[in-house]
Amino acid sequence: MIFRSLLLAASLLSMPHIASAQTFLDEGFQDGEADGWQSDARKGKIGLTDYQGNVSLNLTRDAYAIRLLKDVSADRVRISAAFAADSLEGDDACVLEASPDGAAWFEIGRVEDGQDDSVTLHTVSGLLDLDSPNLFLGVRITGNAANDSCWVDNISVVGARNTDSLSEALSQDVLWHGQTLSEPVSMQAFAPPDKITTPTISYSGTLRFEGTQAAGFELLRDSFNYSQTADTLDKLPAFNVNLVQDGTDLIPTLRGPQANDHPDWEWIIEPGQIWHREDSHARASLPFALQERNANCVHNGMMAFEIGPNGDTSALIFQIGSETCAYMQFNLWGSAPSSFETKAIPHANTVIRNYQSEVAHRLPTQPLSELSFRNQLGHSDEVAPDAITALGYVKDGTHYVSACPTRLGDYPYCNVLDLPSYSWAKSMVAGLASMRLEQLYPGAMRSQIADYVPACDDWDGVTFQHALDMATGRYDSDVYDEDEASEDTRQFFLTDRHDRKIDIACNYDRQSPPGETFVYHTTDTYILGTAITAFLREQTGRSDADIFDDLIDPVWTSLGLSPVARQTRRTYDNEAQVFAGWGLTLHRSDIAMIAKFLHEDGMIDGEPMLDPAMLADALQQRTAPVGLRAVVDSQRYKNGFWAWNAGANIGCEDDLFVPAMSGYGGLTLALMPNGQTYYYVSDGYAFAWARAAAASHNDAPFCEANP
Repeated sequence: MIFRSLLLAASLLSMPHIASAQTFLDEGFQDGEADGWQSDARKGKIGLTDYQGNVSLNLTRDAYAIRLLKDVSADRVRISAAFAADSLEGDDACVLEASPDGAAWFEIGRVEDGQDDSVTLHTVSGLLDLDSPNLFLGVRITGNAANDSCWVDNISVVGARNTDSLSEALSQDVLWHGQTLSEPVSMQAFAPPDKITTPTISYSGTLRFEGTQAAGFELLRDSFNYSQTADTLDKLPAFNVNLVQDGTDLIPTLRGPQANDHPDWEWIIEPGQIWHREDSHARASLPFALQERNANCVHNGMMAFEIGPNGDTSALIFQIGSETCAYMQFNLWGSAPSSFETKAIPHANTVIRNYQSEVAHRLPTQPLSELSFRNQLGHSDEVAPDAITALGYVKDGTHYVSACPTRLGDYPYCNVLDLPSYSWAKSMVAGLASMRLEQLYPGAMRSQIADYVPACDDWDGVTFQHALDMATGRYDSDVYDEDEASEDTRQFFLTDRHDRKIDIACNYDRQSPPGETFVYHTTDTYILGTAITAFLREQTGRSDADIFDDLIDPVWTSLGLSPVARQTRRTYDNEAQVFAGWGLTLHRSDIAMIAKFLHEDGMIDGEPMLDPAMLADALQQRTAPVGLRAVVDSQRYKNGFWAWNAGANIGCEDDLFVPAMSGYGGLTLALMPNGQTYYYVSDGYAFAWARAAAASHNDAPFCEANP
């Protein structure tokens, strides 16, 4: 499920003058040394190990290691590490902890029994306030047998801001008097007041922003050193956006990622609010995101500006303090001139009606804290809390939601927070499009790839179904993630042209009969998307027929999903080929409604939109598990969906495979057999959800428990 190749999916650039956050420790052991660490093996062993070129510190039984960091010049630090584990039982654990004095220790995180497949790295992290310049850092294993093992890697200590000290007001000197926003403010500074007043005049019109370099840029993570190579990462692209006012709502007429000539970023501007201030000014607040060109990382932010009583426009204040992006993370803030021209906007009434419909279609929400088992959802044993962008649970038609934390305070517009799909799209686009295709054209999934994709003309015997199941028999290695992490696959993601992508995707020799071996290949899903588009054009006689526009968007429209969900990443050439295996942008309401649609057997107004047999297979509604073994014995993959055997974990007498979607970096969506849905969007490489499955089962049982 780890979509590692997307780490290299975009050629992000940056510049020499970007300020990195204060990094006090960045330990990967790749130099083959453990300098600075004091260790005691006690009854176990401790030492560096090398696995496929990656070096980590291995501890067994009850070993521990401690490191003292001096001159830590930060009041608050974020501490993190990644653990793999093996043979943990009972109370055994891999533990990351810290202390200001070496006497009183604070646990940062742990990995326990159930997370010990000896391969998967689980990231744990947390914040710690300091009142001295010294910090003791410790890693240890609490085991009792020689085979109890922990491997620790990627240990970091980075300075973090204390959100309590951030201003909750936007400076009038910055807005109106030419001062630069020199420090970030709390995200709550962009929130509307509790008692919001509708402006006395209409402010529909056009907001223009010429683009600028950010005043502040703190680089928090740059896994591939993009910041050393160029000069555009902290430069915002220009935009002209038409906005329609409806009461206090301020609605952009264009939604979703907007292409431009910036080499790195595309704007997404979401509906916000505008209100009357006591000084006769109107203030507008708009959520936005920067999404990588040709990729799926999303960096979420806020912007605000004011309009004076004479129609003059203040500076635009903007900042970013969160993202769903495992390899590139930063805080960004600044201010720059803007202009707002009040004018009539064409089709304004349609824009308003569409937005009102969008809001009305959302499931009713309640705080996640209303659930009795809230403490088992997003548990720190399974996903690092500071890696979570969104967390939710759907039960009995109600969408239970968390706040949307950022490094600069809670995001004020959670309902329109933009979230990437990554490989959720393999289920939501490739999977559902295939089921829709089979419903409309029975037998279509038995069609041959070679008949519809010229670049794969030698793929004899490989069907649409084989490609959907990632069982084409075409691969270089059947070792999990080896092909996906290859240089060829990296180039597949980097290119923005269809001809190059499809040539790379088809360039695998036959290693086994089609349908026998699961090998994780995003390239297979891209081939399938290409083939389905060609099939539709043949069947309809329309040269513009398209897998997304013809098979997915009509369903999304009927469900009332947001306009951002009704777009997808495509190649940038005339082909505009849908990526199919990644590239959706979603709101949390979209996630909830898609899950509800699946739980309701893919029906809309009593009409089946998807092939019932394919959907039943994807949702593991057969007596026996459906799909090929996927990486480990406890997982299956079928029709673009994963399934995990939760039976033993929740106390079932028999195996019970629960269907799920998984996305790169830390996206999990589990479709519980009791009709409930659990999801989190994160970027700390965590994919665990056993605690949530057990909690859901205890709330509404999946099976008869063992006596």
